[in-house]
Amino acid sequence: MKEMPVSRPERADAADPDERKRAREKAVYYLQFSGKTECELRKKLAEQEFSPASVDSAIEFVKQHRYLDDEDYARRFVERNRNKKSRRQMNFELAQKGVDRGILELVFEDMDVDEEAQILQILEKRNYPGDDASREEKQKISAYLARKGFSYDAISAALIQFARKAKD
Repeated sequence: MKEMPVSRPERADAADPDERKRAREKAVYYLQFSGKTECELRKKLAEQEFSPASVDSAIEFVKQHRYLDDEDYARRFVERNRNKKSRRQMNFELAQKGVDRGILELVFEDMDVDEEAQILQILEKRNYPGDDASREEKQKISAYLARKGFSYDAISAALIQFARKAKD
């Protein structure tokens, strides 16, 4: 039987050693500027048209050298944003970046996010009048906070606490 020549796409999947090396170098290059999740790095390498085998090889390489760790990335993200964003908003953003749900649960289990304190800061920053606020103002600020990802219970508790604090 006559041997069929290997087509270009099949050769790309085989991933020659040079391509694997270039993919590893590119992965390290991307990670030196900013942290990335595994999913983000895979997308970046795929955009550079590396074969799936080369991408897998590069991901494995950076994981072995501890340059890539989704749990560490998520912990740093939460630590950096815990006073600015609601738990729900951070959860959503990390999920968008490809962080596994199990990792998210583990990270949020270990790290405390004080949503009421965040809401109180927002109310002060926006010069919310507290008890003097009209029904419309209360609805407007509540809707704003809900869009930021805060739960109804946290919003209600913070509004009550802010009104008490304003009286004192």
